[in-house]
Parts: sequence; C-alpha cells; structure tokens
Amino acid sequence: MAHVLIGSAEAVAAPEVIFSLRDAGHQVSVFGGETGRRMLSGLPVDRFLPVPDPGVDARGAVRALETQTDGAQAPDAILPLDDASLWLVAESPRLLALTAGPDRDGINLALDKAHQIDAARAAGLAVPPSRVVARRADLQEAGIALPAILKPRMAVRIEDGRLTRGKAQYLLIGQDAEDLPDDLDDTYLLQPLIPGVGEGIFGFAGPQGITAWSAHRRVRMMNPHGSGSSACRAIPPDPDLREAVECFITAVRWRGPFMVEFLRDAEGTPWFMELNGRMWGSLALARRQGLEYPALAVAQQLDPTYDPGAVTARSWPHVQRHLGRDLVHLLMVMRGPKSAFHRAGWPRLGPALKGVLRPAPRASFYNHDPAYPRFFLADAMRTVIRAVRR
Repeated sequence: MAHVLIGSAEAVAAPEVIFSLRDAGHQVSVFGGETGRRMLSGLPVDRFLPVPDPGVDARGAVRALETQTDGAQAPDAILPLDDASLWLVAESPRLLALTAGPDRDGINLALDKAHQIDAARAAGLAVPPSRVVARRADLQEAGIALPAILKPRMAVRIEDGRLTRGKAQYLLIGQDAEDLPDDLDDTYLLQPLIPGVGEGIFGFAGPQGITAWSAHRRVRMMNPHGSGSSACRAIPPDPDLREAVECFITAVRWRGPFMVEFLRDAEGTPWFMELNGRMWGSLALARRQGLEYPALAVAQQLDPTYDPGAVTARSWPHVQRHLGRDLVHLLMVMRGPKSAFHRAGWPRLGPALKGVLRPAPRASFYNHDPAYPRFFLADAMRTVIRAVRR
C-alpha cells in the first residue's frame, strides 16, 4: 500500500480518483482549499492538507505544499487532478519527482495549447486553422473567418503573483472583434468555431507502449454553450484516429494516462481540440469499463518499469451521467441560447427532459460508490447549488 496525495480537492475528477486509489489498496490524502474539503466530506480521505488558493498567492501555495509534504509526511506519489495542480508540482523539483503522470516536459505540453497544436499537426491529426494572437490587429492578419473562438494559449498563467485561468471568448460577428481592446489581456489561440460532437480517446503510456485504450462520445454538455459533459457513452476507438493519437503520444514522449479531446463535425472529421494531461471529469466511464487510470499512474510512479500488460476495456452499455450536471443542463436548456449561432443546435426541452429524467442504475452515475451512497446525492445537490449561485 502506498500513500498517495491528490489535488486539488476541488477538481471534478477527485471523487472517482479517491475510489480508484482506495480500491487499489492505497492510502489517500488530499490537498486544496476549504471549499474542496467540504466537497469531499464523507469520503475515505486519510488527511486533508490545506493549501492557499494559488489564484491568490501562487508561490505561497507551492511553499505550503512543500512544507506539508516534508519529512515523515512525504507521500509516495502525488497525482495532480487539474491544470493548477500540474503547475504547482512543476514549480518544485521535489514535488515533481513524486508526481505520477507526465514529467516536466509533459506538463509544459499539457499547459501550452499552441505547443499541442504543433505536435498534433506533426502527428497527422486534423487540426483547425489556428493562429496565436495577442493584439486585435492580429485578428485581421490571421485570415480566419467568423464565427471564431479565442482560447487562452496557456491553461494557467501567472499574473501579479496569482495563478489565473483565462476564459474563451466567442467572436460571432464583426462587432465582437471590434469590441476587443487593442492589446489583449493574454496570448490566445484564434480558431474557427466548429459545430460538432465531442469525443475523447484515452490510454496509458508506459515503457512498453500504449495500452488501456478507450473512447467516449459526449451525449450532453452541462452548458450547451460549451462545457464539460454531463453525460457520455463508451464507443470503440476509431482505428485510424487511434493510430494517429499513438503517433502523437509517442512523439511527445508522454508518460502515464492521457486524454485527447476531439470535435467530430457533420462531415465526420475529428478535429483535434486538446490534450488533457491530468485526470478528466468523465473518469467514471473508464472505471466502469475496468480501466483504473489513477491506479495505473501511481503504479508507474512507484516503479518506472511498470508494465500493466494488455489492458482492454470491457463493455459498458449505459450512458454515464453526472446527476448534478444533468440537472444544470436542464436549467440551461430552459434558459435558452445566448446567440443565433448557438440557437441552431440548441437542445429541445422535451428530449432533454426525457434524457435526464429517464431512470438508470446507480452505477451509471458519476461519483457513485456503493460504500458511500450519501455522497452521490450530496455531490449532485452541491453541483446544482454552485451553478445557480454563478
């Protein structure tokens, strides 16, 4: 049994990661803020390590994490669950040495979306026309037609000592671009806005190659304007896409679990969106298929030569759903779209009600573990309350 530290507690994947590691026999501790402590209340966590919000004091958060994992308190492995936590461990050589998953180069790739675009294009993946822009004048020079989207190049960045996460901006009409300041507040990726359905390909990269392949397709988004999924289903990995992803992951020398996100358009083209370098929100679906990616990552950290062998996904017939996010989806559908662009593909209320309210076995929901039945309902309630407050 190993002592594994995960964080941050606020990450969407945290409950399923805890279940995965406890089922593998590990002792689990968590770092994060007070909100995260409340979110995970009732789960089998051995210790909670309070860490200042890196969005307030980034370096202070690194120092606090180093102090709380020093000496006898040092974990055997650290598993970052979100982009901010990837940045935190990369800032400390000692924490990085304990990190399960990507090394420093891998973390740099995971946080730099422009770097990902270049690597994906080199591997033969379909990449949307993309330009790095920092000024309004760059938009005209880019030659990318509207509607388009501005995505922050870096998943997180330091600003005045705070770790910040930029927001994507839609450019639907010319006036949207004209309203931007001359100098943007960040460096962005400018890409055309492509309608389509989200898909993900997952796997585990070890010294003997890639195994534990799986894939899913998004059924519903929590926010139909664009967000993480509230429901998804397992699909067989597209053979051609899997081959290109294998080339991509091998070329960047990735280590550990990965998730490559795509958007499949009406013509069937899977457009590369991003590489997620940490555990993803839909982890529950992989776990129901017998793919314990968190436990595999920890095993690799404990023994760099670890080879899980030929791990294959088992069939899972159910749509995997997040109860709280599904309820938020209904609220968003009823509120309606914010633009004409989104109105064209906006979900209809009747089918949305049918999909969300259809009875399903509890195992088909995110964050459900038979040993902790109350947490599943409490988590759903907290998700809805947070969304309503926002």
